[in-house]
Amino acid sequence: MAALTHFGESVVMNTNVQLTQQESRRQERRYVFRRRGLMTTERVTTSIHTLDVSAHGMGVMSTVPIKTGESCSVVLDALLGARVVQLKFSCTAVCCTLAGTEGFRTSLYIDGRVESHQQQLQKIIATCSALAVRDLG
Repeated sequence: MAALTHFGESVVMNTNVQLTQQESRRQERRYVFRRRGLMTTERVTTSIHTLDVSAHGMGVMSTVPIKTGESCSVVLDALLGARVVQLKFSCTAVCCTLAGTEGFRTSLYIDGRVESHQQQLQKIIATCSALAVRDLG
């Protein structure tokens, strides 16, 4: 790596390095997953809608910002055959950003040590994957 010779050069290079590191964090495929639900923290319970899901997390939209590192629980309604069931997840907020007038987009890490979480995520991903293949074909 070349030595830095200009004052502003290090700032630009550091910014580029940070963006590259953030972009490379995503290691799992994400699937479109749209459901309405509730997210509860120690401070508040708020309505959410999901955006996507992966093997260890999901993206949600809400009207309330959630602090990075804050624990929360998410409850979603889902169809199982002809029945509506509730899916419950224990999560940790990874990041939360303002997404225009729609509210806040929060990336949630779902605790994979809880076996029921992993089973539910695998079923959701299998369904989303099958729908994506069907839509392509």
